[in-house]
Amino acid sequence: MKEPIVSDFSALVGIDWADTKHDVCELIPSTQKMKFSVISSKPEALNDWALSLKKRHPGKQIAVACELKKGPLIYALS
Repeated sequence: MKEPIVSDFSALVGIDWADTKHDVCELIPSTQKMKFSVISSKPEALNDWALSLKKRHPGKQIAVACELKKGPLIYALS
């Protein structure tokens, strides 16, 4: 299996997880544009954000970096 490279992904997403809110940075490798956002820690907000991410990048691979291995965020992204 080849090692993935940045151009293999439609988006690169970094998430800083906190108790009440989560800071997100989304980078689009093809344009080098970054989008910053803040997500509430409420399950509905996480679900809405994950669905909008999937909608913006339909059928494409998205790389996500987060300090968690499990939990509501990981479930929403699965």
